[in-house]
Amino acid sequence: MSTTSHISRLRQRIVRLIEQRQAVEKVLMDRPLLLKGTFIEVRRTCGNPGCKCARGHRHLCRQLSASIEGKARTWNVPRKYAQKVKRLTDNYRRFRRARAAWVKLNKEMLKRVDELEAALTLTDFHDEHQRQKG
Repeated sequence: MSTTSHISRLRQRIVRLIEQRQAVEKVLMDRPLLLKGTFIEVRRTCGNPGCKCARGHRHLCRQLSASIEGKARTWNVPRKYAQKVKRLTDNYRRFRRARAAWVKLNKEMLKRVDELEAALTLTDFHDEHQRQKG
């Protein structure tokens, strides 16, 4: 592959990475509130022997589960807050995925920019100067 076509391909790849990064940055710069954790719905028994849950019809329980200072914590979420908590935890998950993609794209971009620098850097100015003179 000629040096010129290699440099052109590197530049094209960098432009594509910039476009991808800009799309990810839109997610990161969006302003929704975030709630760290996972919203879950579980079915539980209440312990009352006369309750329908004792016969297999368990109660629906909404919970928020999160790791706080390295420890797993779980909180019950009242029904009236369930949709909001779910939306906020979804926002958090979306943000974290975008952040991971942003980091990966930047690492890839740095690698390609380093390759471009190496391809554009003259190894011996004297030889290049002689070739242009000749």
